[in-house]
Amino acid sequence: MSWSLKIFWAIGFLSTFSVQVWAQEITGTVLDSKTKEPIFGASVYYDGSSVGTMTDENGNFEIRLPYRNNAVLVISHLGYQAKEMVNLPEDAILRVLLQEQVEDLQEVVLTSDPFSRKEKLEVFRLEFLGDTRGGRSSIIENEEDIRLYFNSEDNTLSAYCDKPIVIQNDYLGYRVFFYVDEFKIFFKRKSLERIDNIHQTLFDGSTRFFDTSQGNPKIAERRAKAYLGSPRHFMRACWYGDVENQNFKLKKNYKDVVLTDFMVNMAKPDQDLRDIRFMGSQYVIYYRQNGNYRSTLKINELDTTYILDRYGNYSPFESLAFGGHMSDYRLGDMLPMDYGL
Repeated sequence: MSWSLKIFWAIGFLSTFSVQVWAQEITGTVLDSKTKEPIFGASVYYDGSSVGTMTDENGNFEIRLPYRNNAVLVISHLGYQAKEMVNLPEDAILRVLLQEQVEDLQEVVLTSDPFSRKEKLEVFRLEFLGDTRGGRSSIIENEEDIRLYFNSEDNTLSAYCDKPIVIQNDYLGYRVFFYVDEFKIFFKRKSLERIDNIHQTLFDGSTRFFDTSQGNPKIAERRAKAYLGSPRHFMRACWYGDVENQNFKLKKNYKDVVLTDFMVNMAKPDQDLRDIRFMGSQYVIYYRQNGNYRSTLKINELDTTYILDRYGNYSPFESLAFGGHMSDYRLGDMLPMDYGL
């Protein structure tokens, strides 16, 4: 999913099944758009999840999830432009044509850059990974592939990377691949000082998670703590109609708001997806566990019907903006969308 963060993230919703039933099973073939030859080894994954696969020698793939979802399915291969697909029907059969990647040198030599790479990289790490236990424990394995540029005209720091940024997060037990579409830090003045100087951090891209925890119980506890009070925890609680029991409290104009005055279910297309509308434009969200964290939620389009799935994914994504505590989440705090389900 930007931050603006496209990527958002169950403890209270764990279910046990004696037999796994797949609600969404997508199969397909990935081909070169010009030659129509099959592409072997293409990555096929749900953005922000640990669910993914690769195409075989015939370009075929099969990917499954236990619930229908509103997530983006990404198909990518080195040397080709990635393709994103959303709102796919269950049991869809796809024929995906990938176009060759046009080399983009991205020459951004507009003005002189006043800061050293070391200075820019330090700020980038903190804003990209986060200044938390998870963020400080995470390591970017291919920093040499990241290009950083500070524009003195508008005081923005931009990051570019032609390859996925690879992050090893030993604190939460994940190896994460982040495919950058856009990364910018907007500063108030010509300085890399973070305190009272960063106006906004925006990044957009897709992520794929690989579990490296090996069942470590301490890591499981850390993941549970990282999940609680997160944007995904809140949106899942909305899907289940369980906001109060999940220790969230909503307020508007300093008054308590119950869930039925916050959003209304317009329709229920199936058991996994809900069509909802929000009743107001701005709310304050308190999370009352291990403290009293304050966040804000701004709904930019009140007349829009939103699609919400049980994973906590929603669309249109750009129309909701989290602020306060929930806007502080970075890559080092992230969990895959299928966490706990």
